[in-house]
Amino acid sequence: MAHCMNHLDNATSNFISSSSLLTPSKSYSSKPNSLSLFFISKKSPCMTNSSYLNLQSRLSIARSPRLCKRVISVRSEKANNDSTNRGGGGGGGGFHNSQIGKRTDIKKILILGAGPIVIGQACEFDYSGTQACKALKEEGYEVVLINSNPATIMTDPDLADRTYIAPMTPELVEQVLEKERPDALLPTMGGQTALNLAVALAERRSLEKYGVELIGAKLEAIKKAEDRELFKQAMKNIGIKTPPSGIGNTLDECIEIASSIGKFPLIIRPAFTLGGTGGGIAYNREEFESICKSGLAASLTSQVLVEKSLLGWKEYELEVMRDLADNVVIICSIENIDPMGVHTGDSITVAPAQTLTDKEYQRLRDYSIAIIREIGVECGGSNVQFAINPEDGEVMVIEMNPRVSRSSALASKATGFPIAKMAAKLSVGYSLDHIPNDITKKTPASFEPSIDYVIPRFAFEKFPGSQPILTTQMKSVGESMALGRTFQESFQKAVRSLECGYSGWGCAQVKELDWDWDQLKYSLRVPNPDRVHAIYAAMKRGMKVDDIHELSFIDKWFLTQLKELVDVEQYLMAQSLSHLTKDDFYEVKRP
Repeated sequence: MAHCMNHLDNATSNFISSSSLLTPSKSYSSKPNSLSLFFISKKSPCMTNSSYLNLQSRLSIARSPRLCKRVISVRSEKANNDSTNRGGGGGGGGFHNSQIGKRTDIKKILILGAGPIVIGQACEFDYSGTQACKALKEEGYEVVLINSNPATIMTDPDLADRTYIAPMTPELVEQVLEKERPDALLPTMGGQTALNLAVALAERRSLEKYGVELIGAKLEAIKKAEDRELFKQAMKNIGIKTPPSGIGNTLDECIEIASSIGKFPLIIRPAFTLGGTGGGIAYNREEFESICKSGLAASLTSQVLVEKSLLGWKEYELEVMRDLADNVVIICSIENIDPMGVHTGDSITVAPAQTLTDKEYQRLRDYSIAIIREIGVECGGSNVQFAINPEDGEVMVIEMNPRVSRSSALASKATGFPIAKMAAKLSVGYSLDHIPNDITKKTPASFEPSIDYVIPRFAFEKFPGSQPILTTQMKSVGESMALGRTFQESFQKAVRSLECGYSGWGCAQVKELDWDWDQLKYSLRVPNPDRVHAIYAAMKRGMKVDDIHELSFIDKWFLTQLKELVDVEQYLMAQSLSHLTKDDFYEVKRP
């Protein structure tokens, strides 16, 4: 690692001292402590290409809350011809049997990495960048990579044709553009860092100067998705609700917006930031002014969205992909166990979504298709986040990431659908119906994955000294992932994988936590890293599911699943080993 860091220092000083010293790095051969990702997938039902091409109407398979089983929607040729309203998005994705192939007018592609590992931007983007490098080289393109972090897989010497280790700044990337003269720039694999860098390069006309084309996401689409005001107007254009809000560029403007909304709590969301940096939930005037100042300082454009609170609403994410032929597929639905108010990176998440009705899922699906078209993401992956009122089913869109996101890595492992790899191939002209599915080897990538297991994601470490309260600003620095046939199975596996010494939910360490009733209720009411353990303690003391729901706003379906685990434990504790039957053991160990 010392060798890598010395190499980084040398590369940085070379960049700063003189552009003539700019040289790609290929000199090191190994990186200690690199992360090894595991991959587990389940084959989807096979469907032949002929049956796919013969489908002329929307097909769907009945979907239960636990199983996400479905076939993509395919519009008839007439429907394709009539689908001129880009904002409609209703029904299917509009699949065209196009003859689009890879582009031959570009030969060399520059990929922007994610830079240093920080909260909200960790190894997920190393995974994405690595997949993109492999996919583009597989297609015969010359790949150049720039990243400031040498301790990544993507900077391995054999991945890109040339690798530059240097600070991720517009000035230094422009030097790479001048030296390499790539035909295209792919910014959607490096998280928010790469996206912001691409915007900066475009606005200083560096891309125009060297004749470099943005692929994966155009500048207009990036701005439309990331700029809070433009995004709000875009949603208004297609009739999709957003929370009542206003855009502020100064503290005085933010205070005026807060007065017009009427009451606290209020949510502050800065534009062009990662992991909710600078944002948060304000419960009074003092907190509001403090968070607004932080948000304005953190935003690339000094812009924040002041939004009416949707605390207690259920939060969902959909991973969406689109190609240049306007084919759109929903790769995965993800549900946050914690309600709105907790950053999705800090919440336990489950894929596929467990508590959506089929009608609600179809609505989110149609909205996602309409949104990706309206924003103008022509090809590649996007992440769309929704809030649903559990009382009346009202849906509002929260935001959209016009890039491969942190959740994309989760969705890729949940479905076996390599989102980053597919997004890279889509960016160079391929259509979804001409990319073979990596799992089946027979069906095209235009078939939505079918999965029947769930994957919780759990934060297991916080920075020392930080306030142990979870808000819209991400604070977790790690997570575990588990596969299972049921929520209970995968939940227990994930808890055991936290590297905190837990043998499972409700283990000895949790039982030793000494909460009085006031502390217990506070831990249920206020989102914090120990809330899931507070649920166990409350259930052990006899608190009902309805009472826990009123305090935490966690969906009763999840609480009921957890209550079953407590009930089974109490039953076993009341029995002697000699009295347990074969059926008892089967019931306890059933998947």
